[in-house]
Amino acid sequence: MAEHIPASEPLPSRASTGLFRRFLLPVVVITAIVAAIWWLESRNDGDISPTGERYGPVALPAALVSPGFDVKAEEGALAPDFLLGRLDGSELRLSDLRGQPVVLNFWATWCAPCRKEIPQFVDAYGRFRDQGLVVVGVNMQEGKSIVRPYAEDFGMNFPIVIDVDGEVGDAYRLLGLPVTYFIDREGIVRSVFTGPFEESDRGTEVRGAIEQSELDRRIAAILALGGP
Repeated sequence: MAEHIPASEPLPSRASTGLFRRFLLPVVVITAIVAAIWWLESRNDGDISPTGERYGPVALPAALVSPGFDVKAEEGALAPDFLLGRLDGSELRLSDLRGQPVVLNFWATWCAPCRKEIPQFVDAYGRFRDQGLVVVGVNMQEGKSIVRPYAEDFGMNFPIVIDVDGEVGDAYRLLGLPVTYFIDREGIVRSVFTGPFEESDRGTEVRGAIEQSELDRRIAAILALGGP
């Protein structure tokens, strides 16, 4: 009995191959390019101001640069300016707060020391906002879906901005979190505090912590400087 030999698969014709190269392949390539552009734009979502300006560090307006002062993140210098999107959908430019004392706190939801000190900033903002104090919480590189419920849980009713790519943090020379800058009405950094502000525990100061009165003292200093 003769062995059955299956027929081989027919080879694609030159016509069908040419059709794929001429018409289908360009469509596939264009689709891939469009998908790549969409993906890149989705990664940068939230990085651009509605006015078209990119969020992050920006040049301090020349009119706000006082003679004899450098612009850098250190005591005695003018605070570097930035533009960032706020948690509520608006945006904040630091230099727009000129004339008001500012507490600039860099933090993140994953930062346990930040969690300990946030209630103190909430309390201080409630007590000093009528004197012009602005507390700005700069969240480091987290999404609004993460930050918003966290802020609501802690009652953070002061402005919260998100440093999406960390460039503002780089401009402020962050080596860790939390870090707090105290800026007077003239935009000058008067003090910098690295680490958390912590309250004393049952009347006994926690080792390595600093009492809440230290936060009040630093706030009082920027409230007094450059005042009316």
